Amino acid sequence: MLAGACGGGGEGPARSSALLVTLDTTRADALGCYGRSPSVTPHLDRLASESVVFDRAYTVTPITLPAHSSMMTGLTPPRHSVRENGVSPLPQSARTLAERARDEGVATAAFIAAAVLDADFGLDQGFDHYDAPAQRGMTSDAHFSAREAQEVVGGALAWLAARDRERPFFLWVHLFDPHAPYAPPPAFAGGAASGDPYLGEVASMDAELGRLFDALRADGSLAETTVLVVADHGEAFGEHDELSHATYCYEPTLRVPLFLRRADLARAGERGAGVVSVTDVHPTLADALGLAPHTTPGDLDGVSLFHGDPPPDRGAYFESYNGFYYYGWSPLAGWLDAGGKYIHSSTPQLFDVAADPQEARDLLVEDRGAGAPYRAAIARAVGLPALDPGAGKGVDDELLARIRALGYVGAGEEEGDEWPHPLAESELPGPQQTALLHRKLMTGAARMNAGDWSEAAGLFAEVLADDDANSYARNMLGSCLIQARRYAEAVEVFSRLIRDGRRGASMHYNLGISLMEVGRTAEAVAPLREAHELAPTRVPILRYLVDCLERNGRADEAAEYRARLERLAPTPR
Repeated sequence: MLAGACGGGGEGPARSSALLVTLDTTRADALGCYGRSPSVTPHLDRLASESVVFDRAYTVTPITLPAHSSMMTGLTPPRHSVRENGVSPLPQSARTLAERARDEGVATAAFIAAAVLDADFGLDQGFDHYDAPAQRGMTSDAHFSAREAQEVVGGALAWLAARDRERPFFLWVHLFDPHAPYAPPPAFAGGAASGDPYLGEVASMDAELGRLFDALRADGSLAETTVLVVADHGEAFGEHDELSHATYCYEPTLRVPLFLRRADLARAGERGAGVVSVTDVHPTLADALGLAPHTTPGDLDGVSLFHGDPPPDRGAYFESYNGFYYYGWSPLAGWLDAGGKYIHSSTPQLFDVAADPQEARDLLVEDRGAGAPYRAAIARAVGLPALDPGAGKGVDDELLARIRALGYVGAGEEEGDEWPHPLAESELPGPQQTALLHRKLMTGAARMNAGDWSEAAGLFAEVLADDDANSYARNMLGSCLIQARRYAEAVEVFSRLIRDGRRGASMHYNLGISLMEVGRTAEAVAPLREAHELAPTRVPILRYLVDCLERNGRADEAAEYRARLERLAPTPR
């Protein structure tokens, strides 16, 4: 049975339902309640005026899947094991907020905007209803891998209307609109957004959330519902030479909006003091739902914000292994508290964010020993018990194709089991050495999305001139060469990747089709066969393999693979 009152010392209000709204790729300063003027978010601002708003809220990593995994488990990435998009799912050994809620009679549902949070990645644990984009198959159209807020909110409203009103609910609504490429509906392209397409996307998302909040107000449900709004990470627009998000841990991508509207409106209008983390989502909403205390007090990294601010000396862990995984750069890990923000890498940095919000003055330049307490805090955080990742980490390769369509081009290409310890010694280049290279990589990716293959290829070639070991740049260069029909050059690029020990379905596939295009069909069989072994359900790979075998007169082998192809994609009759 559900507890009669929310957890915490003393008497609390009667339990409420809970609504979690996660805003993908949303900077704190994009919202009016965090100082944006003129505001483009009137509906979120109104909700924030009834909430306690936390000014020092941070994600654990500027990457969607691991950040949401931390929200659902209350654990940091080293403990729940999800470190990057599309590499491995949240282990079944996790005890999620939704599982705790469902076990105590709460109706649970999630409405998800993007394939990067597909049920295959484990966040469906505990949800009676988990609604995510359904389309499968290889596509370069991101709309097959993500959907707009209007559709997501529409699904959530339908579920709310049909729910059993005798039961409390836990509803999670995830919105992806501000994620690149930015293409707001025409009605939101101007006005307060000032022609800024990113802000236009934020404004469009806010309008749809207005529909959700208004419906809850209209039927009286909001008076019985605690609402927590948080972003998984922010977005950079050139700060520290970073474009987009994921690779670095500076304020534009690490700091997030987070505000909590209690059903009883306690603390409405307050500004929360102290450092808070997305790991706090789990314990905070567990208190709102009145769930029984967690099995072992203190076994979560998050703390409940339901009854008040965290302790003044509270600190929070963060990391990014994105640069390590994709580009071969130094991993990043860090700790931030009221005194400062330390970013550990091969070239560590320390900032006093309160006095230096632009992170322009590295305090380690003046005092190299100032980072020691932060490294000790990181060591304590990552030394806590971790979940057992378990077996069966494979994720459907057609789902991975949809993840790549969102811009996560290398997702699932290589195993990520051997993540370095956050404090491991590293001689790999750090943020100070890689920022300009990263800017070229992101610009090249944008040019690819626009179909400008020649300019993109030039940018990736420039990166390789300075960073010859960058396999991501080489892979992207090869893809551009294929699109430009420069197949002989593509053969050299993908052959080099494979000689260097890189192993991924797309690399072998691209080498195979390039070899076929230059007439080297006999040599194309091996990489196409390898691509099929790595991605056995991907139909285009099988088609090329069958064609290649037939061109080489290997009819019996072709027939075997054609039978597999027919099972995956039956010929219409």
